[in-house]
Amino acid sequence: MMWPHGRRQNRVWVDHSGRSLITIEEECQYHRDGEMPADVGDVLMATFRCAVHQITWGREGLEQALDDIGGMGYRGTETFAYVIEDFAGRESDLREMLDARGLTLTALYSDDNMYEPSQATETVERNLEIGRFLQKMGAGQLVFGPGRPRPDPVQYVHFKTMVRNVDEVAAACLEIDVAVGIHPHWETLIQERDDISRIFDLVDTSIVKMAPDPSHMAKAGYDPLEVCETYRDIISYMHIKDYSPDLDTPEANIMVGGYTPSLAFFSELGHGIIDLPAIIDVLRGAGYDGWLTVELDESQTTPRESLEVNTAYLKGVLGFDITGENH
Repeated sequence: MMWPHGRRQNRVWVDHSGRSLITIEEECQYHRDGEMPADVGDVLMATFRCAVHQITWGREGLEQALDDIGGMGYRGTETFAYVIEDFAGRESDLREMLDARGLTLTALYSDDNMYEPSQATETVERNLEIGRFLQKMGAGQLVFGPGRPRPDPVQYVHFKTMVRNVDEVAAACLEIDVAVGIHPHWETLIQERDDISRIFDLVDTSIVKMAPDPSHMAKAGYDPLEVCETYRDIISYMHIKDYSPDLDTPEANIMVGGYTPSLAFFSELGHGIIDLPAIIDVLRGAGYDGWLTVELDESQTTPRESLEVNTAYLKGVLGFDITGENH
């Protein structure tokens, strides 16, 4: 079975000439049936666009991050949902900052404790606000971090609460063309391989997708390639960095406030054990059409130098053009 090798536009797949192929709803049905009409499958291909998360520069480093990211030729950038507070009532200022550097906002990362029953109402409303902000900015992806710290002990009620919250937010966001993807993450509710199975067995995967980062899976001790193969049909967005066991020192794992704030055991692309080309091949076979967002929680040098290393990998190893579309 092939996926649409075109692009999504207003909930319809179109080919590169703009001809309508199938709706997203029809696509979901084809996935269930395991077949794709020949006239659709014949014209389709995967499309990758390269973006950069601003995490390495920190909250106060927004302008420098945009200068570095846009200056290297990237066309997309992601940041945290706190940007809504920083630009409350002046979204146009953020849009102007992005436009001036040839950038578009690709996604916002939400780190709410979706699993806490006592916080459900405010958590849902806050994430609906994030969805509305994304719509205003012309962005189409909300990345759900499961919240930190990881509950101790982890209980079934945590998963059920998260499922209710995520399904509600995803259903509302679908109406404004914003996708919702759960982001398995070290030191969160969705950390272990069994956690991934449990949450995606419970959520409505017709509206709740996966936004993986292979490095968090490697840190937790399981195979990110297997996860991407298993869930390839619901991956809507991806973070990419590497995991380096030699950086996984006791100091890098010091817990502050219930989690490891530095995550310094992650590294630039090609400096660890992640087989990213194999993962890209899985996405390519699934007809992925979206962003690959370079992310590094903490640089061992400077944010710009780390981005230069990542850019060299994207160009030299993956053969990607960071300024445009790749297939």
